[in-house]
Amino acid sequence: MKKNAFDKLDRAVDACLETTSGVAAPVKKAMTKKRTEKNWFEVDREGLAKLVERRGKAFLLYELISNCWDTSATEVVVTLGEIGRAVELTIVDNDVNGFVDLTHAYTLFAESSRKSDPTKRGRFNLGEKLVLALCREAEIVSTIGGVRFDKEGRHAVRTLRERGTSFKATVKMNRTELADVLKAVWSILPPKGVKTILNAEEIAYRPPIATVDVTLPTELSDGEGIVRRTSRKTTVEIIECRDGEKPTIYEMGIPVVETECNWHVNIAQKIPLTMERDNVLPSLLRQIRTLVVNAMHDKLTEKEANQTWVREATSDEECAPEAVKKIMDLRFGEKRVAYDPSDPEANKLAVSKGYTVVTGSMMNATEWSNAKKADAIRPAGQVTPGPRPNYGDGKPERIVDPADYTPAMAAVVEFAGLLGRVLMGIEISVSVTNEITLNFGACYGNGALKFNLGRLGRKWFEEQRPYSEGVIRLLIHEFGHEESAPVNGSLDHLSSEYHDALCRLGAKLALVVAADPQKFEKYR
Repeated sequence: MKKNAFDKLDRAVDACLETTSGVAAPVKKAMTKKRTEKNWFEVDREGLAKLVERRGKAFLLYELISNCWDTSATEVVVTLGEIGRAVELTIVDNDVNGFVDLTHAYTLFAESSRKSDPTKRGRFNLGEKLVLALCREAEIVSTIGGVRFDKEGRHAVRTLRERGTSFKATVKMNRTELADVLKAVWSILPPKGVKTILNAEEIAYRPPIATVDVTLPTELSDGEGIVRRTSRKTTVEIIECRDGEKPTIYEMGIPVVETECNWHVNIAQKIPLTMERDNVLPSLLRQIRTLVVNAMHDKLTEKEANQTWVREATSDEECAPEAVKKIMDLRFGEKRVAYDPSDPEANKLAVSKGYTVVTGSMMNATEWSNAKKADAIRPAGQVTPGPRPNYGDGKPERIVDPADYTPAMAAVVEFAGLLGRVLMGIEISVSVTNEITLNFGACYGNGALKFNLGRLGRKWFEEQRPYSEGVIRLLIHEFGHEESAPVNGSLDHLSSEYHDALCRLGAKLALVVAADPQKFEKYR
């Protein structure tokens, strides 16, 4: 016998027993017990309502609107209006089919056809029941009939709709709650092509400013109807926040949880959530932060680049090299080097040339790893190497024979000797080496000055007059090492002694020129 036949028989028995005298009461009680023994659970609606109340009443609209969006409806109309100390809520859609099975409106955890579709929002066939728990009375009417819920219980409604479904309910709600609900509903992101109207005003579709195709975790039911986590490729939309809005993660247009990211993130598939659907897994949150940084790094500011969510993203192995470089630019500037313990002088040279020297504590281990993989930072020794005139490969230094000097090179060498005598009062030896692999343009120590043709190039000598800013600046820089540490010469470009030495040399040269303007005339 089919289920509906059993139902008819039960109702007939009930009607018969209602008319009997007290002797039939034990029979009725026994039959009722027999019929209900198969039901393991009962749900206290008031208890469920108290649990649901914690989530706030905006979720009522989220659940009902989600149901409409999961159909083939092209229009969803939502109306909220005050009636005394309550609100009358109506939602109507124009889906061509309507409800497939009305029992799903009141059966907890019935098998949902949407569990196996990652692009549908439904999971446990739970939403309407949670909504009904907060309603004083409600009525659902669809293409196959209707059902009404009131203080007397649940009743069938013979009314039919030609298409779609209407949900009408009275919900206890004060004005503050109503205002919060309206604000929350305005924050939803309607799918493109589904006109969604709230109190006669359309909630406009908001086009994304960026879209990303990425593999993310989702939830699907297996052959036995058990929901399991898996991963699949989906589209993520990044959407501009309006004034006053907080960046939020959305599941197919429905807000889930606020996030620190600067933009809304709308994921076009089911995402693993708690049963209350108000939070995401920490691992998924990290993935979302990373994909936002990858897509939007050009829109970030210096302040934002130092925020925790951005730093967490740049620590992720999926962070794109161009994103890592941009974040490094914002945090440390385009002129940056990593502290180089193998070349202490290189670090000081970097500072003197306007570089930011990034030390170990300024980034965590994974940030350093990603920065190096992206070639976003190099050691100071590779960018501003300290003077290293000595060789480690055993090869003889290639000194340029004075006989091979060009006239310009000879003039610079001669002028350097003269300036050494004038400024330091000593005879210095001046030579030219040709080693492009050595990391200096010129170096000085122990009374010897050496120009490096390999680094300076012939053009430098040809274009510079000996008595010119470029040559004088280079010589004062090198002579400063002698002046700041007369015994062995100082390589510390950041020491106060070196700074004072440069000032003394510059001042002395100015006085010499003032006293004898013709002294360097031949080198002009």
